[in-house]
Amino acid sequence: MKQLGSVLALGIALALSSCDRTAETPSKDAEAAVPTPVDTTPAAPAAPPAAPAAPAAQDPAAAGPARLDGYGPLTLGSTLDAVRAAWKAPLQGEVPDDYCHALRPEGAQAEDVILMIEGKRLVRYDVRNDRITAPGGGKVGMSLGQLQTLYPDRGDVTPHKYDEKGHNLRVRPATEGGALINFEINGDGNVSAWRVGQTPQVDYVEGCS
Repeated sequence: MKQLGSVLALGIALALSSCDRTAETPSKDAEAAVPTPVDTTPAAPAAPPAAPAAPAAQDPAAAGPARLDGYGPLTLGSTLDAVRAAWKAPLQGEVPDDYCHALRPEGAQAEDVILMIEGKRLVRYDVRNDRITAPGGGKVGMSLGQLQTLYPDRGDVTPHKYDEKGHNLRVRPATEGGALINFEINGDGNVSAWRVGQTPQVDYVEGCS
């Protein structure tokens, strides 16, 4: 009986001690084993690339005064009065009749251009220096090969009237009735002068002489 009572007392003591235990803290290894939640929200689509900026419009003045339809403020075909009014500054030369006459600017532009007047209208202009660029990019000092690169489809090579080693490159107009460009190429193979004008005046080799 005493042994049975001792066993019962021991069992009651063990039961009471187990009730006093606190819950064990999970180990760090157990925490690491818990999977981390994954964000499954779809990513926002990337913004489309910005459209390239439109090229800035070219300033007509930056291209130079020479054009197929005129020079600076002047337009081929304009009357003598309109030419003088548009140029504003004085022009050297007299136009007493309807024959061919030449006018030149005064001052800093005196060597830049020669204006041909016939029938009291502007019919052509000539350039003999490398400061002014012709319509299409040609200029004094260029070779025939360079000109043919700039004017590949409409340039006709013709003999020079006075220089047997020279040539002319006559650039036909892009549209019917338009002005022509004639480049004079000396015996060294370089452009010495060029002119823009209407026919037949653009083909006056001696100008108004």
